[in-house]
Amino acid sequence: MTKTLTLEVKPRGFTLVELLVVIAIIGILVALLLPAVQAAREAARRTQCRNQVKQLALAFHMHHDTHGHMPTGGWLFNWLGYPEYGYGNKQPGGWLYNVLPYIEEQTLHDLGMGLTGAAREAATLQRVQSPFDGMTCPSRRSANVYRLGSPLLNYAYCETPIEVCSKTDYAANAGDMFVAEPTGTGSSVPYNVDNYETAQSYAWNPSWRTRDASNPNLITIVRDATGVVYTRSMIAFRHVSDGTSKVYMVGEKYMSVDHYEDGLDVGDNEPGFSGGNADTLRVTVNRVLFNQEISLGPDQTGSNPGDELKFGSAHSGGFNMAYCDGSVSFISFDVDPDIHRLAGNRSDGVLAAESD
Repeated sequence: MTKTLTLEVKPRGFTLVELLVVIAIIGILVALLLPAVQAAREAARRTQCRNQVKQLALAFHMHHDTHGHMPTGGWLFNWLGYPEYGYGNKQPGGWLYNVLPYIEEQTLHDLGMGLTGAAREAATLQRVQSPFDGMTCPSRRSANVYRLGSPLLNYAYCETPIEVCSKTDYAANAGDMFVAEPTGTGSSVPYNVDNYETAQSYAWNPSWRTRDASNPNLITIVRDATGVVYTRSMIAFRHVSDGTSKVYMVGEKYMSVDHYEDGLDVGDNEPGFSGGNADTLRVTVNRVLFNQEISLGPDQTGSNPGDELKFGSAHSGGFNMAYCDGSVSFISFDVDPDIHRLAGNRSDGVLAAESD
């Protein structure tokens, strides 16, 4: 008689110590991989942002090819874009509004064409509340509507209070001045102007202040801004005598990380289609009045004087900037301050100087 032997193997489980060791190893691996994953995602976002700046640069060039000049900076903050007033210095809307047809947003640009009264106001409100991909940097925020700095502000041809609106993270180069908006006699249209013809005939005599290139202790007064896009500008590439490959055109703006979404940043409290102001125009001067230094750097918490004037980004190391020839570079935050300042000036033109 044959006997069959059967061996029974009992399953062996993990001990508590072994389980803890495995969990610890997995935790270490995740900790090692997470920064690499985050770095890869940020690299992808920075590349996307660069591509968006490149698209804006192409739009500037197409605008120039069509109209003979780069997009105007518009009028002042309380003027939005209106399709009836063309693309020159009679257009109150800012540069972002003027390039809409060249970034496949012709319908948004023409919204309200031919309408009057309440219908026109409704169309204007609809436009400033219509975000689209490409307006914002993906490292900072998504294309969306965000709170207006003050819903009580009165915007021309839009009597309905604007509580939320689309914003932009990109700004054009207004020059190496102390501010992006002009000062001086007759430099600003009265905020309560309702009639376009009245505003059009208003006595514009703007002036800007910057530092003398040869003596930083002198303030230079210029009757025309030194950049390529500013209040009522119509700058052509032939005016960029310093060279289109050496002068900034459009790039990323600095913001406080505290105010990405609440509309309280001084340089981000207006609609993206507004006329010339710090929301859509930035300057390259590195010292303002009283020698207050403006340092480049990534977005930070809190705020410092002059933050609303400068270029910057949510990226580490630098910001994306398009030059007037259409090329895009990543400008280091450690760039020499004078090189950065000179890149904002399209040419050398001085009318007068005074002591600081």
